[in-house]
Amino acid sequence: MGLFDLFMDKEKAEEKKLRKLKKTLTHMYVQAAERQYAADQLWEKGTPEAIEVLLCRYQETNPNHTTDAEEKEYVFQLLVDLGRKGDVDVVQAVTDHLKRITENINWPLKVLMTLVDPERMVDVLVELLEASKTGYERNPEKKRELMLRAADFKDRRLAEQVARFLADDNETIRFLAVDALMAQEEDDFAREPLADCIAIEESLRIQQKIAELFADRPEWLVDEDRREEVEANLPQGYGIHKQGYIYKKRS
Repeated sequence: MGLFDLFMDKEKAEEKKLRKLKKTLTHMYVQAAERQYAADQLWEKGTPEAIEVLLCRYQETNPNHTTDAEEKEYVFQLLVDLGRKGDVDVVQAVTDHLKRITENINWPLKVLMTLVDPERMVDVLVELLEASKTGYERNPEKKRELMLRAADFKDRRLAEQVARFLADDNETIRFLAVDALMAQEEDDFAREPLADCIAIEESLRIQQKIAELFADRPEWLVDEDRREEVEANLPQGYGIHKQGYIYKKRS
C-alpha cells in the first residue's frame, strides 16, 4: 500500500467519524450526555469540517426547550472558543455555512457577532445579502433575519444590498427592507429606490411608510418622469407638489 492509499484510507476514516458524530449530535432522542460528548469530540478536532458539523446542531430542535437552549449555548461557547484560539478560521466556516442554509441562522450569526468587529460583520452581512435572491422563497426566514441584522449597522454597501429587497416577492421582507435601508442613514442614496418602490408597491402599509418618509423630507424630490405614476400609487391623504416633493394633505 502506497502513501496515497494510506492518505485516502485516513481521509475516509475521518469522514466516517464525522458522519457518526453528526448523527449523534443531531439526534434529539439520544441521551443529552451523548450529544455533549459528540460536541466535545468535534471541538477537539477543530477542523473546518468539524465546525460545520457543530453548526448542524442549530438546524435541530429538541422537544425539551430547556435542554435545547442549553445545548445550543454550549455549542456556541465551543465555536467562540475555537474562534478565539485562532487555529482555524471559524468566521469563514460560519459564513460559508450561512450561505448554504435557509433557516435557523440566529445562533451562527451570534457566533459571528461575538468574534468579529462591526466592520467585519458588515463585510459578512454584505456577502450574505449578495448571495440572497429577491424571488419567491417558501421560507423567507433567512432574509428576514438578515434585514433585521442589517438595520443594526450603518454602511453604504449595506444600503445598496438592502435596497434590492424593496422588490422582494415577500411583503414582510419589503417592509423590513425599508427600515433597514433607512437605518443606514444614506438619504442621498435611499430616495431613488424608495420612489421606485412606492410607484409599484401594492402593500398599503409599505405605501404609507414610504409616503411618510418622503413627507418628512421635503428635500426628497420625485424625479419628474416618475411623478405621475408615484402620485397614482400614493396612499390616501398624500399628494405630490408641482415642485416634486410629497406632502401630507390637510384633513
